[in-house]
Amino acid sequence: MKNELAIGVDIGGGSIRVGVYNLSGDELRKAVSPTPKDLNNHSFLNTLKTTISSVWDNTESYLGIGVGSPGPLDNERGIFISSANMKGLENVPIKDFLESEFKIPCFYENDANCAALGEAYFGAFQSAQSLLILTLGTGLGGGFVESGKLYSGYLGNGIEIGHTTAVIGGRLCGCGQRGCVEAYFSTEAFKGSYLEKTGIPLKDAKEFFERLETNDPAALEILNFGTLALAHAVRGAIHLLNPEAVVFVGGITNSYDRFGKDLETSIRSLIFPILNDRLKIGVGSGFSGSLGAAGLVFSKKGVRNG
Repeated sequence: MKNELAIGVDIGGGSIRVGVYNLSGDELRKAVSPTPKDLNNHSFLNTLKTTISSVWDNTESYLGIGVGSPGPLDNERGIFISSANMKGLENVPIKDFLESEFKIPCFYENDANCAALGEAYFGAFQSAQSLLILTLGTGLGGGFVESGKLYSGYLGNGIEIGHTTAVIGGRLCGCGQRGCVEAYFSTEAFKGSYLEKTGIPLKDAKEFFERLETNDPAALEILNFGTLALAHAVRGAIHLLNPEAVVFVGGITNSYDRFGKDLETSIRSLIFPILNDRLKIGVGSGFSGSLGAAGLVFSKKGVRNG
């Protein structure tokens, strides 16, 4: 088993990332393809196949393919049902398609669940008994691992912390409801809020945080409120799950120095004081989502380094 490998696939709104990993978490090869502009089931599956094929080596033995994507999804049947941030996809048969094409097992979970497994298997907080992982990116996801086992909920749609309510009757979220914390703290939230306040469109989170460097008042107001909304969402999750560690991952953590201290202080001031005695809070290891998806394969196969 020590020499066997896993293929990890991270599906995002902007790209499909694939990597080949060993049990130590070393990335042997990788490939990245942009998500098709004319997004539909056919174009998506074709891009998925092509990207995986580019890292495939017939001389190697693979335990399986792990796939992580936004939800909602059906992890038992391996179907991507839909996503607020990937319009054009509906009921995509990811598991059946990949198993038919590559003749090895395919395991499929919410991308935040894969991130949680990646941190539990390979990350800086892997010694923690239980981890609550939050993915801060295009949207806002969550995952929970206890004693090395993932809690995924019914059909893989558990721990959707991004769609817990931060503001009753608040901003419209991509899921169709109002007031979700994802509508206040995520790349899409920052861009949408900034456009509403200033009339100026932004390309991405990087451009939003560049505005903060100039003390842009609109950007500061958006970030401060978003951070408070996120802190309250994390408070609720901590009181439900009582994790040993809360770990933030995803692209927005590249700017953690702009909000991390305020976020951590707010969380600790909001939860039951006794929980702070053991609670760890911090940024994850920063590895790719595809490594987390590979961790899903290792978890399902019951293998671990060492």
